[in-house]
Amino acid sequence: MAATGNGKVLLEARGIVKDFPGQRALDKVDFDVRRGEVHALIGENGAGKSTLIKILAGAYRQDEGDIVMDGEKRDISNSGDSQALGLSFIHQDLNIVPHLSVAENIFLGRYPRSNFGLVRLSKMVEMAKRIPEAITINANFRAPVGSLPIIDQWKTVINRALAQNSRIIFMDEPTTSLTHTEVDELFSSIAHLKETGKAIVYVSHRMEEIFRIADRVTVIKDARNVGTVPVHDLDPGVLYHMMLGRELKDVFPSKARPTTDVCLEVKNLSRGRTVRNVSFCLHGGEILGIAGLVGSGRTELARLLFGADKKDEGDIIMGGEKMNFTSPADAIRSGIALVPEERHAQGLVLPMDVQQNITLATLRRIRRWSRIPILSNRKERAIGQQFASATNVKAHDLKQQVNSLSGGNQQKVVLSKWLCTNARILILDEPTKGIDIGARFSLYSTIAELAGRGVAVILISSDLREVVGMAHRILVLDQGAVTAEIPCDETNQRATLDRCIQACKIRESKD
Repeated sequence: MAATGNGKVLLEARGIVKDFPGQRALDKVDFDVRRGEVHALIGENGAGKSTLIKILAGAYRQDEGDIVMDGEKRDISNSGDSQALGLSFIHQDLNIVPHLSVAENIFLGRYPRSNFGLVRLSKMVEMAKRIPEAITINANFRAPVGSLPIIDQWKTVINRALAQNSRIIFMDEPTTSLTHTEVDELFSSIAHLKETGKAIVYVSHRMEEIFRIADRVTVIKDARNVGTVPVHDLDPGVLYHMMLGRELKDVFPSKARPTTDVCLEVKNLSRGRTVRNVSFCLHGGEILGIAGLVGSGRTELARLLFGADKKDEGDIIMGGEKMNFTSPADAIRSGIALVPEERHAQGLVLPMDVQQNITLATLRRIRRWSRIPILSNRKERAIGQQFASATNVKAHDLKQQVNSLSGGNQQKVVLSKWLCTNARILILDEPTKGIDIGARFSLYSTIAELAGRGVAVILISSDLREVVGMAHRILVLDQGAVTAEIPCDETNQRATLDRCIQACKIRESKD
């Protein structure tokens, strides 16, 4: 994607200050957006970037500073003001109504009506097809948008912004739920928007995407703009240092050597076409990376190991004994734990507090009396404190609700819950999904510390840099089968990464 970034300045935020009780969220922040550019906005959770976006969207009012559009000071006091200036905001949840058609979602809240006040779907379909410079959607405009692939839902929301004559489109973590092919499709759509003069403000935690798609990048750290630089002049190490105050080589912690003890042996494990004849050994203290494209069988393998799905054939061997897991409870009793990809839906009870979530899988341990199901607050507090400390959970106290924690600390609570079960094998499925790079570093350190204590870790991730940086050894899956086993060379991570990239692209070349 050609870098431009030299177009006319459309939007400027000058000296923006925003205070909340006891905290300065933005401290004299400057930010500008130019015509026909992709401007990446990055920073750790809590750095202030979300506050800046909410001010531009009209959800917050700045305490100091000016917002300038086309050289004139503007007042944005609500979402209507923002929309009138040509600003659109696309969040991760996309704000769609699944049972309504594509056309109805494009004109959501602004349905064209006849002289009699009637809404006609046929009229909306015609109008949707005539949106100037619209993104092509490979679907019937009358189809329910919830039935379409995620990429077409994204295109629907982008076309909604174009139908509103938006000039600047803010995209928040757009690739989180997309496959590699869909990411390419989204980036092609963004390239089309640039060519038509639209500006994109791109918020992402994925460094490789920023270097691939952005023209400029602004880093927000500790409520301040620490720099806005052209991407083509930027080295990855410099960007990490701007965000974290540490060098790129220090992002991943050092790894202890695994033991020679085999704690898990998998032989010819299969389930339909999703997992096919997978075999490997896992040693104590080892971090085994599982790489592969979306749909390669990574999560399906994790579910088989955890007893969530039933295998068709093959053996899972622990301590020389063949295991027959018929449920996750069987796996948990054998010392296996799974931290799922969707921590909110599957890993946590968000309204409950930290210590309640940590002890959720081991309620028998915190009974007041062994035979009577009454819980001991003292035992719950002691165990919660023990494992929150072991994983470095940052919370005001153990009674703090989990939904008020940052994504990184929520993930540590999930880790604590499973360590509380005395798990010896920890399966992590996309453990850093939706977590900023600063929180990732803290989580990486926690995982490395657990491995150093002898816990065996299976790390499943779409981020190949993460797999290479953390794992001792990597298995690459393609269509449910192991297609490569790659040892990690700590002295040459670049070479290991290149081997992984080539192995993961086998499927793409076939397609």
